[in-house]
Formats: sequence, structure tokens, C-alpha cells
Amino acid sequence: MDSLNPISSGNLSQKNSPSASAKAGEATADTVKSATPDVHVDLSAQLSSAESEAIMREAKVKEMREAIEEGRFPLDARKIAENFAELEKLL
Repeated sequence: MDSLNPISSGNLSQKNSPSASAKAGEATADTVKSATPDVHVDLSAQLSSAESEAIMREAKVKEMREAIEEGRFPLDARKIAENFAELEKLL
């Protein structure tokens, strides 16, 4: 039965010794360091892309709003009503 149990009476004193637990802690820290990949995050390109998309979207919304106010933007009453019906289903 002692062969199945990793903590036997002979190994108990070694397992509980401060140097054994320190070595175990070092081994665990080394394992975590080697298992954790180096992570480099570069958001600048993504942020600038998102910012330019937001500016373009804002310009498009402004253009559409002006076209609607001036009567140059075709509005489909049926499609608007269908979209409102879909929104009410979500409530």
C-alpha cells in the first residue's frame, strides 16, 4: 500500500521540510513561467482603424440626416413599419 501512496513514512519528513516545499514552489513558478506565452498587444493599428470607421460612419449619418430633412432621401414607409414591428417583438 505504501507504494501507491506517494507520501510514505520515509518521504513524509522530506515533503514537510522547508527546503522541499521551497523547491516545490520554485518548480511550480518555473512551470507557470514556461507555460505562459509572452503576450504583446498592439492596439494602435486597431484603434486607428476603428476611429476612422467611426468618423466615416458619423459623416454618413450626417449626410443621410441632411438628405432626409431636405427630402432627397427615399423613405419606404412599408419597410419602416416592418422594422418597427420587429422591434416591438423584442420588447
